[in-house]
Amino acid sequence: MADDSTIENRVYLFKDLAAAWLAAHPSGLGAVDPAERARARAALAEIGRISCIVADGEDLSPDEIAAAIRTGGD
Repeated sequence: MADDSTIENRVYLFKDLAAAWLAAHPSGLGAVDPAERARARAALAEIGRISCIVADGEDLSPDEIAAAIRTGGD
């Protein structure tokens, strides 16, 4: 389990990245088309995953973070 500071970092990263994504795609979550809403939810889920990878990888180099994001954090 991540410690409190890591969890806090995850939350801040997600909040900022999700806000930027939502600003660029304002109609996604409220779209009439269910497929478009699903894509928006998937994008936000991916942003959440990436936020966790970045927050948990504070000891990693930028290249290692990039590799972890590309491979899903495995």
